[in-house]
Amino acid sequence: MIITITMAKQYSMNGFLQSIDDYSYIEQYFNNRSIVGFTYKTDTDKKVKKQNDEQAIKIISEIITKQNEEIQQEIERDFSEINELSDDKGIDNLLNEANDQNTNPPLNVLAQNGHDVSFWFFNNQKKIFDNANVIQEFFTSGWKRVPVPSRNVDIISKNKDNLEKALREYYQKKDAGLGKGCLIDIYEKKDRVYVVVYISARGINDVILDEKDSTKLKKSTRRENVEIYYLYLQGSKEEGGELEIKKRGDTTAKELLGIFSQVVLNHTLDDSKQTYDLELFKDRNFSLIYDTEDEIEGWWIKGFNLRTPDGQTNINITVKDEYRIGSETIWRELNNLQLTEKMKSLRINRIDMKIKFKKTAKHPRGTKTFFISWKDTSSLNGIDELDIRVGRILKKSKIDCGFSN
Repeated sequence: MIITITMAKQYSMNGFLQSIDDYSYIEQYFNNRSIVGFTYKTDTDKKVKKQNDEQAIKIISEIITKQNEEIQQEIERDFSEINELSDDKGIDNLLNEANDQNTNPPLNVLAQNGHDVSFWFFNNQKKIFDNANVIQEFFTSGWKRVPVPSRNVDIISKNKDNLEKALREYYQKKDAGLGKGCLIDIYEKKDRVYVVVYISARGINDVILDEKDSTKLKKSTRRENVEIYYLYLQGSKEEGGELEIKKRGDTTAKELLGIFSQVVLNHTLDDSKQTYDLELFKDRNFSLIYDTEDEIEGWWIKGFNLRTPDGQTNINITVKDEYRIGSETIWRELNNLQLTEKMKSLRINRIDMKIKFKKTAKHPRGTKTFFISWKDTSSLNGIDELDIRVGRILKKSKIDCGFSN
């Protein structure tokens, strides 16, 4: 199964307003906030509509700048979230949530552009919008994963207060100015749980425009929260579950994973195992690092086991051609399958490789075929000569790196 993924657009207020096609959604938004001064009627004449839209953007911007600082920040936040869900993946999330809640958006809405569709959900189906917004961040890259026991998903919500207390204490020990405020949002969906943690940080002095007089500046204080994203995948009793983390701010992933695992799952992480960083293989120019003394004559990536961020689809790719050394053959296959641009968002579960060494009497073929997977496992052992040599190459290449924060 091939998924089409378009990265979300970078947000700016002006760019966002220009991306809207039907400004009646902003009229509705203002009305919901009891903000007066803007009405909009579309026009079938494209030239007239363009002139009307340009005027609408100007009026909207003026209305926003007249609001007090707090209201402006709230509008900025809302528009940014609407923008975040306006790409293909965001719309998919919205429609999937709507389907789960037995809600069907009007057909004329679905025919509109992504920004308008996202705005419609925000104005008319806020619960669906909020749920989709929660899991949107979980479809990006930059995750750290560890194996954990399989538990019923409701164990997360049952231990929400314990997790909040543990995280608050953890941050306050690091810095008395951190962790005084801790908010946790939990969203259960079938066999997985999405957890978003907001940790309050120190106040930061800033200078902003005075809302009463745009020609003057005034002092202000803002807070930048530390954001932590946990994803718990229940898995089976036999294979176990998965705990993943993505963070924003100066935090240590290893410690935060340990806190969640201990407090919520009653499980102590074993970080003494070797951990393989398979993210390196998402770089098309990746190459193994080895020296002349390693006596390597060639190496190949023979296969990928990939998984979509929602965990619903596995993609297995295997290549036999060894004419081209390295990763070129597998990337040609990824290109044929239209997966090249999607590799950043896909997760690599397993890689099959082959390394050819100089032949010896003990190893007349000189080849070692093996696999490595993210759950600290591989087909290598610490006894066979070729296995040990492969292990050294993986360490030199930063693939076997232990737990990486």
